[in-house]
Amino acid sequence: MTRTLLIAALMAGAFAATATAQTPAPSAPSVPKATQPAPSTPAPAATAPTPTPPPPPPTAAAPASMADCTQTTDRAKAIAACTVAIKDAGKDTAKLAAAYAARAAAQSASGQPRVALADYSQALSAAPNNVDLWTKRGDVRATLGQHFRAAVDYSVALKYAPNTVAALLGRGDQYRRLGALPKAIEDADAVIKIDPKSAAAYANKAYAEQRYGGRDEQAIKDAEEAIKLDPNSALAYAARGFAKIKTDKQGALSDMKKALELDPKLDAVTSALKKIAS
Repeated sequence: MTRTLLIAALMAGAFAATATAQTPAPSAPSVPKATQPAPSTPAPAATAPTPTPPPPPPTAAAPASMADCTQTTDRAKAIAACTVAIKDAGKDTAKLAAAYAARAAAQSASGQPRVALADYSQALSAAPNNVDLWTKRGDVRATLGQHFRAAVDYSVALKYAPNTVAALLGRGDQYRRLGALPKAIEDADAVIKIDPKSAAAYANKAYAEQRYGGRDEQAIKDAEEAIKLDPNSALAYAARGFAKIKTDKQGALSDMKKALELDPKLDAVTSALKKIAS
């Protein structure tokens, strides 16, 4: 069945179901009352039944608590509270954006990035100029390996707020992964100008520099600055290791092993170590 026929069939089925649901049920035929013979003796007066008190009015459901929606202790409780808040928000775009964003954050923290991505998109539909939402959706896309789309989201955030450090760091990292090395270095420099103590910016810049060619010396300096600011920066050790391969093989091996200790998922480092050992 083609896509068009399938959609038409679904629409027809939905229409039929709606029509069926909306058609009132036929009323039952009236039954004539049987004629009773008049009693020969008067019947005793019936005792009037005690009137039943009317049921109490239903208690209105308590509105969803945004405090429960945004708390980070119990993610399942947060997701449930946010779902109620979304239903209660109606057409209030500010409340919708806040509830969708909070639920997306809880889903992302619970290891559900694809579900979180959908909620961040809903939040952005309600608040399309929100820099934080563009940045966070970029973060989720980056987690999913959607590097180009993540870079686009970060770029939109930076269009609204050019000095957003989180967006600059995120975009620079995606540029590095995509091989747009001059752009990665440019974003790292922009972060360092705003925050001179950003270890992540120095590490990303160092890694991009050693890949760009002819910048190994500068890459080593930037990697060392990153390590000074953050001794657990796996990317900085990897960058310094790659930059040392031509001049200090033992130092390069030491740095690469340290990088893998900190982050075993650095596949490029694993491949490089195998080549060096062979």
